[in-house]
Amino acid sequence: MTKETQHVEYKSSFNEDVIETLVAFANTRGGKVYVGVDDKGKPVKNFTIGKESLQNWANEVKNKTQSQIIPDVYTEIIDNQEIAVFEIQEYPIKPVSTRGRYYRRIANSNHLLSLDEIANEHLKTKNTSWDYYPRPDKSLQDISIDKVEKIIALIEQRNPNLHFDSPMEFLLKNELLLEDNKITNGCYLLFSYETICIQPFKWGISKTKLR
Repeated sequence: MTKETQHVEYKSSFNEDVIETLVAFANTRGGKVYVGVDDKGKPVKNFTIGKESLQNWANEVKNKTQSQIIPDVYTEIIDNQEIAVFEIQEYPIKPVSTRGRYYRRIANSNHLLSLDEIANEHLKTKNTSWDYYPRPDKSLQDISIDKVEKIIALIEQRNPNLHFDSPMEFLLKNELLLEDNKITNGCYLLFSYETICIQPFKWGISKTKLR
């Protein structure tokens, strides 16, 4: 195996450091954490994967991150020993945190973000602008939930790590729906009942015409 890089990390067991690294990857360009190997990528003794281990580990990552991230978790065989691999893509809504801390991957290590860096990441991701201000003359009744569901389907098809339980959750998490069910200008432009062309740049999806 290759040495640790900006996109590869080795851990001898599943622990909080694994989650921290996944957060750093999600805030940067994505990557893989190999669990059950030493710092040179060689399998460690006495590392075992139980029947429910992969699912339990994935759930722990989800429950200990905000916004919640769900890595792809699978096994590989190295030198006749089974190890676990956690793979995460760059997350579109930044920054992601764990235990109230935010990390970025630089070279082959995780770096704790300062308050200024956290604010900058949030502003860059959200692109704070007219789009995120309330639309005073419109409400949820003026947008098409069908359109919201279609864009959710496109996002989840493009990135299986992303999942939204409902259209309302999607709108809230992306700050398209504000307090008291007020919608933003961007929400109205994206999902009004009128037929419009949109380019949801934040999720890397090509221009799509919704009806």
